[in-house]
Amino acid sequence: MGIIKKYVDFLEGAEPMVKPAKPKTKPGVGDPGVKPNRQRPSPIRRDKPGVEPAPKAKSPKATEKEVVERFISLMDERGEDIKKYIK
Repeated sequence: MGIIKKYVDFLEGAEPMVKPAKPKTKPGVGDPGVKPNRQRPSPIRRDKPGVEPAPKAKSPKATEKEVVERFISLMDERGEDIKKYIK
């Protein structure tokens, strides 16, 4: 029976609704779900290099004839037979 009386009082509006009080200070919460960036910037720049990278090796353009002559001269110096490389 007490539940019905509370329901009837609620419908009649016997108790006026009290607005909840606002807090005097706001909490220090910004945008929830966003992690604050607390790291200092890196001293190493990763976006671009400071200088243009040079090629690792500068090789002169050699012709096929020069390569063959060099191979033959090295084989003669070592005393190896060239015929085992030719098939």
